[in-house]
Amino acid sequence: MAEGATIGSKARALVICTHLRPSRDKRRSSYLMQPISGLHVASLLDRDRFQVELYHEDWHGPFDPERATGYDLVFLSGLQVDFDRMRQLSFYFRRSGAKTVAGGSIATSFPEFASRFFDAVCAGGADSTREVAEDFLMGALKPIYRSRMTSISRYVADYGLMTEAGITPPFHLIEATRGCSFKCSFCVMPSEVGGHATFDLADVKASIDRAIEASPPFSFQRLSPMILFLDNNLSDDRDFLMQMCAMLKADRRIRGWAALVTQNVVNDRALVRHLADSKCIGLFAGIESLDPVMLKKFRKTQNLSRRSNILDDVAYAESRGIGIAYGLLFDPQTQTAAEMRRQLAAITEDPLMPMPVYMSFIAPLAGTQSFWEDLEQGRLAPGLRLRDLDGETICYRHLADSHDNLAQFGEQVFRRPWEVIGRWDILAKTVRRIVRARLWSPIRWGVMASANLHCYLWSKGTPDARRSYKAGHDVLDPQYAEIPADISEADRQLYFEPVELVDTAGEPAEWLRDRMPLRQASGRRSATVRAPAG
Repeated sequence: MAEGATIGSKARALVICTHLRPSRDKRRSSYLMQPISGLHVASLLDRDRFQVELYHEDWHGPFDPERATGYDLVFLSGLQVDFDRMRQLSFYFRRSGAKTVAGGSIATSFPEFASRFFDAVCAGGADSTREVAEDFLMGALKPIYRSRMTSISRYVADYGLMTEAGITPPFHLIEATRGCSFKCSFCVMPSEVGGHATFDLADVKASIDRAIEASPPFSFQRLSPMILFLDNNLSDDRDFLMQMCAMLKADRRIRGWAALVTQNVVNDRALVRHLADSKCIGLFAGIESLDPVMLKKFRKTQNLSRRSNILDDVAYAESRGIGIAYGLLFDPQTQTAAEMRRQLAAITEDPLMPMPVYMSFIAPLAGTQSFWEDLEQGRLAPGLRLRDLDGETICYRHLADSHDNLAQFGEQVFRRPWEVIGRWDILAKTVRRIVRARLWSPIRWGVMASANLHCYLWSKGTPDARRSYKAGHDVLDPQYAEIPADISEADRQLYFEPVELVDTAGEPAEWLRDRMPLRQASGRRSATVRAPAG
């Protein structure tokens, strides 16, 4: 059915959450933290007028281009590192006659650039989906749709779509708020969202009800529901958080819940006690680093309280039955590989601090304050691509250590962490953590253990890819080479060449030059002021 079909027939719509794996392979996973952006887009489509399908490339594996036929409207979303994959799939669907719509980080921050590859682009939240769908049915798609992420309309997520697609993680994945009011310079939230907003509490409650009801009969998700809030920062609005706690505590079906929050929540012991009393069993806190110099550099002010000690705060939260998880970021511009190893060793040896759930090199995400500063000052590596923003590739020109040393550390900690942190050390640390909590709760034990052991479980399924970890030179995913034999050279470059942020000469890519805030402020259009290559 072509664009502008009559209302009396159903258009076939597909929503794909794209995914390119850090390990640069095509394996699939049943990772707990599946994206729910696609679910919200699909939930806003009128099922009386659209036949809707949901597809997750992480859960299902890469979408087969041979299946890219018979669809009328295709929504594609993904993180910045996935944008090339969105372009690849757009080629296949557009060639088969479907209209493609892009959402996500690059579409929001750079909608004019993104519109080169798709029929329509949604800049902002999912709320523009209804307008896109209506315009499609009328044959009047616009190139760019804009909606404020801090304005959330009333609707209930249709979790039956996830069950129909066979996406059944052990926790129910819920979104209750969007955005964050903090202004960390490496985060996309300040530029993409610009604040914090909440869903209507009744809609959150209805989404939880629907998620439980849509679960397979006699499943763990139906009989013993656990909730994971995938908000950017559930704790930003304290009054709303208190209402959420009351609602969750009163619901006898819910066995426990977890959420993503900022570190200042863990510092607030009265709040921690209240969360624990409301059946909270886990918090993923934005700790990021124990290095105050690094925290100051990236303006992570909420982590710099002098009134508390994060080690004591974590121990207190876990004594109340709340397992604490966090990611650990390394800055290759200021930290040597030896210093990174010492940080991990100190965490391993400390009896109070859990192991990080994941470890990552700082990635200069496009559109962030740090990115613009690094781009203007020539600190980004020549040839840097969007695909390199995976948290494993070394993206900077000037490094505190040799690239070989940093790459060797990355290869070990991302692919073979047992070479850096002994398995038995972590197992013993996990047991001590559980014993110290003094709680008889296998569910809480599982939360604590899975967080401590996550880096091993994550790397276990990752084959040893031959990677250089060098921006602009690292191996690409197999999907980049899966190019139709009959494609034109123009289309090959448009859809399959990796998007560069910095060219091989170290200059900003063409599509970024007129967007550079410092240039615009000063009126300069000359070559970027760059530090000498090192």
